[in-house]
Amino acid sequence: MKSFLEEYGLVVVAAIIIGLFISFASPFGNSIKTYITSTVDTFATSSESAVTGTLGNEENSENIN
Repeated sequence: MKSFLEEYGLVVVAAIIIGLFISFASPFGNSIKTYITSTVDTFATSSESAVTGTLGNEENSENIN
């Protein structure tokens, strides 16, 4: 592997790997964004419920405020 990197150069190999990462990430970008957004929303809701004392009873959290 060392001779391969010496022959072709680390920069060329890194550029190819980065290009592959970008090409594979593009189709999955929206699904990853949706998953992360829903996870953060769930965490925020649980955190707010824990602070207000309504954990497990989120539908009544509006009545306490």
